[in-house]
Amino acid sequence: MSKLDALKAQFAQKTNSNYDESWKKFYSFWKMPDDTTAVIRFLPDADADNPMGFLVENLVHELVVNGDKKKVACASMFGEACPICELSRKYYDEKNEDMGKKYYRKKSYIGQVLVVESPIEHDQNQLVKLIDFGPKIFKTIQAAFQSGDLEEAPYELKGGYNFRIKKTKAGQYADYGTSSFQPKQTDIDDNIVNQLELFDLKDYRAKQVDSATLSAMLMADQTGQPLAAAPGEAPSDNDTAMSAVKAAASAPAQESAPAKVETPVAASAASAASAPAASAPAPSEKAATVLEQLRARAAAKKAEG
Repeated sequence: MSKLDALKAQFAQKTNSNYDESWKKFYSFWKMPDDTTAVIRFLPDADADNPMGFLVENLVHELVVNGDKKKVACASMFGEACPICELSRKYYDEKNEDMGKKYYRKKSYIGQVLVVESPIEHDQNQLVKLIDFGPKIFKTIQAAFQSGDLEEAPYELKGGYNFRIKKTKAGQYADYGTSSFQPKQTDIDDNIVNQLELFDLKDYRAKQVDSATLSAMLMADQTGQPLAAAPGEAPSDNDTAMSAVKAAASAPAQESAPAKVETPVAASAASAASAPAASAPAPSEKAATVLEQLRARAAAKKAEG
């Protein structure tokens, strides 16, 4: 096989199938029509060492490489100096806010949820779904912790809280600022708990890119020239610099009409909500044991993969 034929074969294999498959795991709440509400239940991270418990921060930069807009992980997310952040600060120091903003990192948060009620269709065969949202919803969650209204961690299997994602319109943009936790604690039905397969959330952040490739991508964005390999390195597959959140930027247009859909979780949540009010119970020892089992199951599944 000639070198050209070998290259053709290699590049024919470079597809976005991994990202497409990964994105199917996400609940696409941004497709909700305006003035509709989805009800979800946050679940704990399979990684018990996650200090945030049920969310991970995702930091990306947007670069134009070879004529295509790419989302690339911010190196600071992995404890390294980020040349794109440095360039952004440089532009801001020079009072060039447009360029500073262009290179400033975008922040989102990734969690996993049960979908209790949804105004849009979704794959109900997949019980646990990932979710990716911006600072507006995160600030709502942050405010709930600071308010003292939450008596338990909201992602507890027993005694946790459902969360309402409300989509409204602010000018021409979607707004989720009126989202909130529901005031009553509820339990997830044991039948549902037994079916849970938790994700390790950090696996769904933007993938780390080596410093040489990151610098080469930044240079390509600044000059408009094709991406060149760093000295001594082979050309990189640009798509490895992207996470599943790439699909969010090109998500299909909103669906025209809501169609309320309920999963089996809704029946459990509804029955709990209609029960007589009682003092908030502490998470049971059984629930803690189940959570450890879920995390062990997720770790074993990851090791097998």
